[in-house]
Amino acid sequence: MHCEITDIPLFRGGDIQAIERILDDSPSRYSTYGKGDIIAMQGNACRSLYVLCEGSVYAKMISEEGKEFTLDTLSAPEVLASAFVFSTQGIFPVTIIANSDCGIWVLNKECMFRIIREDNAVLRNYLTIISDHSMFLSTRLHEFALQTLASRVTSYIGKNGILRNLQEAAFILGVARPSLSRTVAQLVAQGTLVRDEQGYRLA
Repeated sequence: MHCEITDIPLFRGGDIQAIERILDDSPSRYSTYGKGDIIAMQGNACRSLYVLCEGSVYAKMISEEGKEFTLDTLSAPEVLASAFVFSTQGIFPVTIIANSDCGIWVLNKECMFRIIREDNAVLRNYLTIISDHSMFLSTRLHEFALQTLASRVTSYIGKNGILRNLQEAAFILGVARPSLSRTVAQLVAQGTLVRDEQGYRLA
């Protein structure tokens, strides 16, 4: 692996020797992916915990009509599929794609259950990770279900400081580029946004 166990948020503060002892007795694998490779497919079984040890990935949802929505972008070290592996359905509700060259450490589900059962620090970390991911999803749902595209654009720029690339922003916001271009042009005309040599900013 290209990261230490102590670097992974899930295991911080835990009994590393005890954790490594459990890991040594359990099946696991480390896989590498190139940019654009599919790591997990929406609807496929999720029976293991995925730990992103290097690189970055993004998660997207695809509707039956083929519409795509980018849910999130995650960078190492990060735990993937934390809320899915112990779910009743046990499937990936999103497709996870490598955003760069990356490495994934796949941990056995029962091994993970044994660790969180025996180590209170890891249990607390796991609950925090699930809670943070749930809060993030709640925020994203609010943005897409209740906000207009104009509000989403201004929120995006408010968080990032600038909108440099319309294609990239359209991908992140889950809209078609022409729709984003029209909205940005309207916001510029209204005086909400200004454009300089670097991109679009809030006025």
